[in-house]
Amino acid sequence: MKPFLFHLFLIASFFTSQTMVGHNNFIKSVESDSITIGAVHTINSTILNEERDIVVSLPKDYTNGNARYSVLYLTDGFQNIEHVRGSVELLSRTGHIPPTIIVGIKSINRVRDFTFTKSENNPESGGGATFQSFIENELIAYIDKMYRTNDIRILEGHSLGGLFAATILVEQPQLFSNYIIMSPALWWNGEELTQNAKANLKESQSLEKMVFFGIGKDESAADYGMRKELTNFIDVLNAKNIKGLNIRHKEFEGEGHMSSPLRSNYFGLKHVFSDLKYSDSFISNFSIENFLKEENKIIAKYGDSAKRTGEAYYNLGAAIYKTNLPGAIRVFKRSVEVYPYDINLITTLARLQEKNKATAQAIKTYKIAIEVSKRYNLGKEEEFQKEINRLNKAN
Repeated sequence: MKPFLFHLFLIASFFTSQTMVGHNNFIKSVESDSITIGAVHTINSTILNEERDIVVSLPKDYTNGNARYSVLYLTDGFQNIEHVRGSVELLSRTGHIPPTIIVGIKSINRVRDFTFTKSENNPESGGGATFQSFIENELIAYIDKMYRTNDIRILEGHSLGGLFAATILVEQPQLFSNYIIMSPALWWNGEELTQNAKANLKESQSLEKMVFFGIGKDESAADYGMRKELTNFIDVLNAKNIKGLNIRHKEFEGEGHMSSPLRSNYFGLKHVFSDLKYSDSFISNFSIENFLKEENKIIAKYGDSAKRTGEAYYNLGAAIYKTNLPGAIRVFKRSVEVYPYDINLITTLARLQEKNKATAQAIKTYKIAIEVSKRYNLGKEEEFQKEINRLNKAN
């Protein structure tokens, strides 16, 4: 029996160009280096009294099943869709977040659309309530009609878009499930939103939301400017002792106002979907029944493609295999179901099956490992065949 070891190495990933299904004749594709980013839709908005383009990026397996998906609504969508799509693809493929639909909203007049109050220096400002109404009453309804969505909606905004998202968090928090707020322009009208939050937010109310605030350290000093304004706002939220409001605030070394969104988006996504992690109490009180219950729970919430990271499954199995070998085997079976290309998870399952004296199952699993090795040119077929020969001889 080989030692129970896990050696993590990279499996080559392959990006498949996503086939977009045209729902209307105004849909056109946006492409980058032959990889489809999404489909552009033009909405004739009666609320905005204008046409507004949006770009919709679907999970790559969207057309292969009937799963329903969470939706990320992205302000300044055409500017940010490429890096956001890349992060969503990476994080969903590796199990940090569930597969997610991205809806990027094209900016036309940011000062008008992202501010809820007038400014003397910006005569077009103050249209935020109208823009919110467009999202709430036209855009969300359109997306829910056209695509298979679930009830999880995330709003993401940067700078003035971050001010817009923060305003909705304070004034209409139930419109979205979770929020990613990046370098928000909280300086607007003398930190007006922070003062409104201090005056109007109720003490100890219940608000089950995941909220991420990100900003670059190069955007200002810590004691003035945008970093300080963001800290002031978060301090007000924390002082209100709002039950269920899970806030994470992260500052990024070496990032300025225009570079920080990439990292804020990445860490923000991981935060708002952090319920995909196993808690310490879950691990210490493990049972197969609870494990299956938790797996079904995330599938019911996020769709059939939801999964944990490969490391999460491995670490859980490694933590329990000495005291609950059948439980560890069940965990690794689940990991192989959702990561059928991960040779390390497959061979670990085979070793645990052998340890459990399930020789026929272990041989079957090593045969699967051989096929995976062939498919991805890993060159381990001979190694795994030797394990099969050894088990056949011992049996």
